[in-house]
Amino acid sequence: MFATHNYADVSLRQLIAAAGVSTTAFYARFDSKSAVLDTLAERLFAELHAEARTALRDAKDLEDGIARGIALLCAKFGPRKPLVRMILSEVGAHQVRQRSYALLAAFLAHRLKAFRDPAALAWAIIGALEIQITRWAVWDELDLDELRAQLVATARAILPTPPHKPTKERAS
Repeated sequence: MFATHNYADVSLRQLIAAAGVSTTAFYARFDSKSAVLDTLAERLFAELHAEARTALRDAKDLEDGIARGIALLCAKFGPRKPLVRMILSEVGAHQVRQRSYALLAAFLAHRLKAFRDPAALAWAIIGALEIQITRWAVWDELDLDELRAQLVATARAILPTPPHKPTKERAS
């Protein structure tokens, strides 16, 4: 129902009918329509976080990590564009998004600790990537391939050149 109609246009009665459950069965699982959206968002972000641990753990370097992370984002979000649109545009999903972003910020900050102020850098990356995802999911300005390219360009634009550790020169 949410994928074919705007979230606001779907009544609780329509949602329950589309689910094919009784009102009692619905309320045994969910408190409200917004609880359904929260659950859908939580599932999407849980999948993303679980797969990110594996995909990013094996990254050779920062550039490889960016490529892997963006490939995963596009693979998870691409087929679920209507859900991503709702998560970004409906007030009801903001707490789930906030928790997910906090986890992502901590994850990124840990991996960016060689940079000055890794927490601020992590949040800057998240904000800039969200704008590109919004251009794709909400504003329909980008197709999925353009989104992928914009996410890569955005990450590269924000990330400073990694600091180089001095190497010891060998005496000849």
